[in-house]
Amino acid sequence: ENEAYFRDITGGFTVVTTLNAKMQAYAEQALNTTLTDNVMQNANVAQVALVALAPDGAVQAMIGGRDYAASQFDRVTAAKRQPGSAFKAFVYLTALEHGLTPDSVREDKPIKIKGWQPENYGHEYFGPVTLTKALAMSLNTVSVRLTMELTPAAVIRTAYRLGIASKLEPNASIALGTSEVSM
Repeated sequence: ENEAYFRDITGGFTVVTTLNAKMQAYAEQALNTTLTDNVMQNANVAQVALVALAPDGAVQAMIGGRDYAASQFDRVTAAKRQPGSAFKAFVYLTALEHGLTPDSVREDKPIKIKGWQPENYGHEYFGPVTLTKALAMSLNTVSVRLTMELTPAAVIRTAYRLGIASKLEPNASIALGTSEVSM
């Protein structure tokens, strides 16, 4: 389907990538070691996916499945899943870009939005906390409060600007990574 791009090229061309062959080999070795572990075999793990990034975001290694011969579906680029608390990074970056600081304080206490009551993992609340502490402890209620304060649309704009391409739903639960994204 992309042959039209290359049809008129003569003399060859060079492809430049950020993939690191050594890191790719390590990733494949780690994956094979993990999948041959008895615990993993007993868990009947059918497929896997892995992406390793450099600090600047460049893709260093990528594995889209357990066995290409068994399945050509690329679980890195095509599979969608909820990012969960990993999405909170977008919430806190949005907060910082809107003038809050790591020392800004928000309440960690129960919250209810249109009948939805998100809770912290341990069902424990800590009262006034800095954004630093809230992020370090992955406090759901603070993330939701920030999202509602800044607007879900603002958080989504941050996520899109940083490379998320999936459709994200502009609701309070976006704070907890409920919209599906690819790796």
